[in-house]
Amino acid sequence: MKFEKKLKIQLTCGFLWICLGVLACVAAFSGKVSSGYPLTYCAGTGGGLIAIGFIHIIKSIRLLKNESLRKKEEIRIYDERNIFIQKQIYSLHSLFSLVLLYVATLWAALWKPELLIPFLLLMLADVALLFLAAIYCNIRNSCE
Repeated sequence: MKFEKKLKIQLTCGFLWICLGVLACVAAFSGKVSSGYPLTYCAGTGGGLIAIGFIHIIKSIRLLKNESLRKKEEIRIYDERNIFIQKQIYSLHSLFSLVLLYVATLWAALWKPELLIPFLLLMLADVALLFLAAIYCNIRNSCE
């Protein structure tokens, strides 16, 4: 896939993040969400998604308009050293996330039994997502 096409996809994703952020903020302040934790969670998530969307849009537009910046960014992204570092960080992040989720599940089982089932389902979803990501990466790497 060409780098310019990836930038256009990133631009589209930026608009998608902004739309999801606006929806989360509307849900938070429309009165449909009870006050307290759900309200702050929806508002915080919405604000974060809006900010991420604007960052993606600004970066994509800047790179699409400037040829020299686009070439430098493409070289930086496809550099083998950076790819190796990214793979190591993703691996550590996944391991750390699973350990934290396991600790949270144990905590739920010991202190709040009613949270055990949601945490177990979340852990299963996380493992399934990692499994699908690994399959996708293996398929993608075998095709290139």
